Amino acid sequence: MGLVKVLVAWLGCGWVAGCAGPRGAQPVASAPVTIPLQPLRKNLRTVTVKVGAETGTFLVDTAGGLSLFSPTFAKKVGCEPWGRITGFFMMGDRIDSPQCNDLRIEVAGLTLQAPVVAVLDIMASFSKDAEPLDGVLSLDVFAGQALTLDVGGNQLIVETPASLAERTRTMREGQARIGREVQGAALSVFTAARTPKGLAWFELDSGNGGTLLMSRHVAPTLGLDPQVEQPQPARFELVGGVPVEGNFHVKEMIIDGNLGMPFLSKWRVTLDLARSRVWFQPGSTVEIVPTAR
Repeated sequence: MGLVKVLVAWLGCGWVAGCAGPRGAQPVASAPVTIPLQPLRKNLRTVTVKVGAETGTFLVDTAGGLSLFSPTFAKKVGCEPWGRITGFFMMGDRIDSPQCNDLRIEVAGLTLQAPVVAVLDIMASFSKDAEPLDGVLSLDVFAGQALTLDVGGNQLIVETPASLAERTRTMREGQARIGREVQGAALSVFTAARTPKGLAWFELDSGNGGTLLMSRHVAPTLGLDPQVEQPQPARFELVGGVPVEGNFHVKEMIIDGNLGMPFLSKWRVTLDLARSRVWFQPGSTVEIVPTAR
């Protein structure tokens, strides 16, 4: 399997399991921090993460749920995996992983606390020519913060209350839900889309490099055939008047849908993870190569 396809399959919806209360809220930044992002095979984005004296290349995955280390990187930083955490990916597949706890990671000079880190050999199923990754940086380590993901500008900005207010003043506000799966350790964001039957909730997924996904149980409400395997064109609006347009793969899923880089490449997205709010603003559109599912 190619890199993008594997990343979507393994990391696309993060972990969907029993929920509890939020954990690991980070202190609010005193000044905005801009984290530079690097392209990975064009569609995806990575960031340099430092743990102790070790640095690694991590995929930025807003739907990963939990941040994770590769076994090799875990060993380098003195993390001895233990126990088991269990979740389910967006297609319903179960995944079990050992964990490490209470780690400090540094990104662009910003120190973040990771209460729970999964340890997975994410490269084992990648194509042999795939660029090596040392882990995945997900939203869980930014709990309680406000972030702006600017794919076109290759940056992730950690906002302050003042910068958040100024940035969102002219943006379109949508409707958000924060998902806290894996016994409250994971964190992902869903945004609402209007259908004739009610609201459908689509996960925002920077780890999904090349597809737009819709569940079979939602597809008919948005004019798609739930039995067709080939991508189908769809156009609808998120709450807040944000248009979504593209070719959707209809799949059996345990969530309503997933908006990957074909959507995120067109929009600057600001997330308030403390208050479950989301805003959108047209960004510098980046070319995304569609991938098969």
